[in-house]
Amino acid sequence: MEIKKEILPSSKVKLNIKVSSPEMRSFFARIYNKLASQVEVKGFRTGTAPKSMTIAAIGENRLNSEIIDLALRETYLEALKKEKLLPISHPRINIKMLKDLTADTAELEYSAEIDLMPKLEIGNYKKIKIKKQDRAPIKVAQDEIDQVISHLARSKAQFKDITRPVKEGDRVEINFDGFDKHVKLENLSSKNYPVILGSKVLIGDFEKHLIGLRKQDKKEFTIDIPEPGSKAAKKRVDFKIEVLQTQEVILPKIDDNFAQKFKLKNLAELKKSIQEDILKQKKLQIQKNIENQILEELLKITKIEIPESLIEQEIERQIAEIKQRAESMNLSFEKYLANIKKTLEEFKASLRPQAQKTIKIGLALGEIVKREEINPKDKEAAKAALEKLIEYATRKV
Repeated sequence: MEIKKEILPSSKVKLNIKVSSPEMRSFFARIYNKLASQVEVKGFRTGTAPKSMTIAAIGENRLNSEIIDLALRETYLEALKKEKLLPISHPRINIKMLKDLTADTAELEYSAEIDLMPKLEIGNYKKIKIKKQDRAPIKVAQDEIDQVISHLARSKAQFKDITRPVKEGDRVEINFDGFDKHVKLENLSSKNYPVILGSKVLIGDFEKHLIGLRKQDKKEFTIDIPEPGSKAAKKRVDFKIEVLQTQEVILPKIDDNFAQKFKLKNLAELKKSIQEDILKQKKLQIQKNIENQILEELLKITKIEIPESLIEQEIERQIAEIKQRAESMNLSFEKYLANIKKTLEEFKASLRPQAQKTIKIGLALGEIVKREEINPKDKEAAKAALEKLIEYATRKV
């Protein structure tokens, strides 16, 4: 086997591989012997028929396909070993010459273009500094605790059907359809949509138009809603609604019995638990902010030319996660794309910047793992590298 290595830009290598006739005869023999034992030729015991008749029984296309697969697989792996290459993606194979696979003069010549781990240049990460952190004690305000209790109360609320006009605080279930110049907007239409009036979960002044309606009422109105991707621009949308159900929301009394619904002894214990959880979340957010600042600084001192195959792999990984989340909400990925008004290619393009950023951070942390002599086999190696960065960035000089 002859191998010629060609160095390409962007951390790519092309291997031009020529497989000799003796090697191809060996691949032919192995595949022929395997398949010959699996076919029957009338008038002959298995494996004793003339070669031409056995090949006809196997099928020349099948025989050739398996010979090529075996030859490519084994010679490619042998070439990687000889050239001491570690590819990061599947090779791009281009067969240049294929000759007489079933004859003694068989030959194969092909090229394999490979992406290698790109060269990474990283600055002095030990000198990364971030904004001075506020050392004031983290506090939890009473209104923050009250907001959580209010949310918990709504989760345990009971509902009583009413015939009177609805007011703020009531629950309504509606069908609604949005139209832009008589064209129905699927992303602004829904069936059996529940809402607590005053919760402000609906766009614009939508809820205001529900006040005073009764069950089975229908109404048409027009409101201005923000244009996607714009803070100032708005468009007028016509809505048609139908009230399916109206209910009074009966909130539970906030006392020890209420706390016991959450497996706590009394109200004081519930409030303490909420305070501790809010405090924990605030500390986690501060830690997250520190990590984000450090990673942004790390990106600035990291130089790398990322292979396209790595970017594509990361985009596919992100899409797989989004599909899983959409399916958990009984939403197909196609419907998700329709809701955000993007084609698959447009959506992939929108994921590209974050994919590049994620790869760059991952490779940079991998380099720090190596330099800081952190065990690379440890599942928490990247986290340990980030903790080292935090240590360097926040230490006192």
